[in-house]
Amino acid sequence: MATEEIVSPKRKRRRCLPVREIMEAEEEKPEFKVIDGLRYVVPYNFVLRTYAKKRWFDQSILEVLTREFQAYPASYYKSALASGRITVNDKIVACEYLLRDHDFIAHYVHRHEPPVLDREVETIAETEEILVVNKPASIPIHTTGRYRHNTLLKHLERKHSKKLYTCHRLDRLTSGIIVLLKNTQKAKEYGALFRDQQVKKTYLALVDGEFPETGMSCSEPILQVSHKLGINKVDHDNGKPAHTDFKRLHYDSATRRSLVLCLPQSGKMHQIRVHLAHRGFPITNDPIYSRENWAKKSTEEFSKELTEVLFKRDNISRLLNKEQESSAILSSKDSSDQVKSNSTKPPDETSPKLLTSDSETKQIADKLTTTEPTNMSSTSHETAENSENKLTVSGDGIKQAAEVSMTTDGKFCLDGKVFERIPQLSYDEKCPECAWIRLVPALEDMFIFLHAVRYELDGSFYVSPLPEWCQKEWIPAQFHDLLQISSE
Repeated sequence: MATEEIVSPKRKRRRCLPVREIMEAEEEKPEFKVIDGLRYVVPYNFVLRTYAKKRWFDQSILEVLTREFQAYPASYYKSALASGRITVNDKIVACEYLLRDHDFIAHYVHRHEPPVLDREVETIAETEEILVVNKPASIPIHTTGRYRHNTLLKHLERKHSKKLYTCHRLDRLTSGIIVLLKNTQKAKEYGALFRDQQVKKTYLALVDGEFPETGMSCSEPILQVSHKLGINKVDHDNGKPAHTDFKRLHYDSATRRSLVLCLPQSGKMHQIRVHLAHRGFPITNDPIYSRENWAKKSTEEFSKELTEVLFKRDNISRLLNKEQESSAILSSKDSSDQVKSNSTKPPDETSPKLLTSDSETKQIADKLTTTEPTNMSSTSHETAENSENKLTVSGDGIKQAAEVSMTTDGKFCLDGKVFERIPQLSYDEKCPECAWIRLVPALEDMFIFLHAVRYELDGSFYVSPLPEWCQKEWIPAQFHDLLQISSE
């Protein structure tokens, strides 16, 4: 998200900022810690600032904050307004205060960012104006939501000591080629190439089912169901035109999974994921579009169901807030301050095959946390069955309570998976989040089997190495030149 200048209300001209716009004139250099393959940002003090939007006028500050910024419950906003952690025009106001034009809202926070996989960002090509890199999975490209320093752009700007500009995007869970520019003029030129569909893009995807040998195409229109949640769906009445061509590269009959070459001819959000799912071949570990009977549901049904699922998953840490009804039970348990990843046996290297189970997906996840391939033979015996002290937690705005179990050693079970608590890297007594229980994300949930492997634009082409989950033997010889694979 590009930042915009904040213009003083005393001046006649005022530019509206996006809802989640974040501005800070001066900030301390971030501190990072790597624990078991995950890169954490040590929580830091920060100020979120924005002018009141027109749609907020004549509404109470509490109502607006609770609706527009759902990372915190209403109880937090009441406390923050009373204590002055949230101010309007640099003054403490009541929860009932009605927002007006030119009101300037500031929120002083001790910011906690989610962890990402600790992977080096490989440079594919670089000139005086262009930087092309191989983006690891799990890391967002730019500041968004709770991510600020744990982003690709911030990481590379620190590394190169230079301002960089984006001209396209990849989903946080997707890996592959990202083209960055070193000046605004080139960024505008390349941005126009992407908007005008003058870029030839090639992706690799691992999907469920036996994909047709002859390949297929999909020209179904795509509708954005929810901008906030980033959900899209095929919708013939209201969707926008989109087209993707697919070619099968490899199929494994034992696992019933196929490796597919994806050639999007347009650039809609989640286009490849939506088209593959609609054709009945969802990406194997896609957390959204691999859901059963996804394509058969109406847009309204799909949106409602998925919103509930994602809300439960993304807000489970908030549900465990000590201020909620289960605080007494949760606070009495000791949680480990170490982050540990599960490991599984490596696949048979003598016989190339597609991943056979969720355990092998976890094995790839473990591999993603290392810069070099590592064989891991130990297995975790943690299961939800080992847990006890089952309890139900709920929070402000939660329509459906989430059921959580706790193990005897203070870990948490949700949807059959065992999670540990994120280690406390710093503490601010005025920060309510420092007392919250946040869970370490499961490694297999930090990537999907989708990789941007080749981009062609402006008379040049860029090719990335194959992703960790794709073996060289799966690529037919006729595609070796396209993907720059040596025959050795």
